[in-house]
Amino acid sequence: MTNRITDAFARMEAQIADRIASGLTTADKVRALHKTLDMDLTEYTKFQTLKTLAVAQGLLTCDEGQSVFICLGESVKTFNDQPIHIKSVLTSFFMELLTVQLQQRRGLTTPRRKSSAHPAEVNC
Repeated sequence: MTNRITDAFARMEAQIADRIASGLTTADKVRALHKTLDMDLTEYTKFQTLKTLAVAQGLLTCDEGQSVFICLGESVKTFNDQPIHIKSVLTSFFMELLTVQLQQRRGLTTPRRKSSAHPAEVNC
C-alpha cells in the first residue's frame, strides 16, 4: 500500500518547483507563505491528537500516521522548520481532520475503519 502522505509531499514539491519555473509564483512568495503556515503550540497539539484519532479510526494507515508524526516532530519548532511542501500538505491535512471532527460532532459522519481520504494539496 502506498503512503498517501509521502506521495502528497513529493507531488507538492514538484508542483511548487514547476510553478516557480513557469513563472506562476516566485521563490520570494513561497518563502513568505512558509512563515504564514507556522503553527502555535495549541494547533500543534490539536494536530497530534487528530492524527492519532485518524489512525485509530482507520482514516490513516499506521505508516501514514507515522509519516505525519515524524514531520510534526518533537516540538512545534520542528514543524515550523519543515520545507514548504511538507508544511503546505500537512496544513491542508490538518484542515481536513478538523472538518471531519466537526462533522462527527454534528452527527453528519461516523468514524470509519477504511477510508479513501486523500490528503489535500495547496497551491502556492
